[in-house]
Amino acid sequence: MTAGPPPVILLVGTEALRLREAEQAEVDAALAGDRSGFNLARFQASEPEALGRLLDLVRTVPMMADRRVVVLRELDKASVALQDALLDYVDNPSPSTTLILVGSQLPASSGGVNRGVRLRNRIQKIGRVRSFKSGTEDPRAFAVERARELGCRLDRDAAELLVELAGKDLGRVDMELTKASNWLGGSGTIDLEVIEQTCSVVGQAEIWGLTGALIRRDVDAALAACHRLLEAGESPHYILSMVTWQFRQLLCLQDCMRRGRDPKEGGVRLRWRTLEEARRNLARRSLVAADLLPRLAAANRRFNRSPAGDRRVLEALVLELVTR
Repeated sequence: MTAGPPPVILLVGTEALRLREAEQAEVDAALAGDRSGFNLARFQASEPEALGRLLDLVRTVPMMADRRVVVLRELDKASVALQDALLDYVDNPSPSTTLILVGSQLPASSGGVNRGVRLRNRIQKIGRVRSFKSGTEDPRAFAVERARELGCRLDRDAAELLVELAGKDLGRVDMELTKASNWLGGSGTIDLEVIEQTCSVVGQAEIWGLTGALIRRDVDAALAACHRLLEAGESPHYILSMVTWQFRQLLCLQDCMRRGRDPKEGGVRLRWRTLEEARRNLARRSLVAADLLPRLAAANRRFNRSPAGDRRVLEALVLELVTR
């Protein structure tokens, strides 16, 4: 490998926040202070024109600078033709260009040929490969550190609730912390009350429609709510984490109802309208923790193992819960 920025860099993984940060860091390092914008181009692999335009640019001499940077995102969606073109390019890359390939995973095998693995192996020889797998970082520790960077202090209990609501996706945790910090004015302590006021208020209300349908065992309403959330761009991981949190709140509420205890004193953190609807649903059909929680935990484990994909795992869980 020659000195200076490598000719080709591969960034791959499911941890979207770290992937974005790594992409920007590699761009900044390769451009080495060039802020003109003339020598930076970004493409999506799914764009029909990506193949022709990308190949033209990577061979184009940079304008008034030492290096050109070309970023290709969504590598996992690259066509076979684009993958073949990338394999050819990696064998003879331009000395004045840094090509950065970014994707949640390598392209799938096609026609019995795994071009994605071939591409990764070739890049390892002449460039740099970095991977960012979700779930490898403690989201609570990340949240505490990111809150500090935002000028705030994050309570331990608030960190627990934040991760329970937002899930383990660092990007969503970061987004919710930014909302909480802005709500405080950029300084102060992010406690339970702040998280309850700012974290995923809309998301909780929308996902409650799914959770309520699951309690009622209304298969049509549950599937419809699930599909609306997915089509709105919510990730299956986030939907599951929110449903799990809401079910835990319902189990806590159910215990309070049986004991005649005030829900607030019992630690229930549901808004008034949601609380009243939850009471009605639980009066009609009770929940069994020993049956429910293992099913949710098993679905979470399947997210990382099932070849069917996260969406199929979530849909299967919805059907399992309404028919249990």
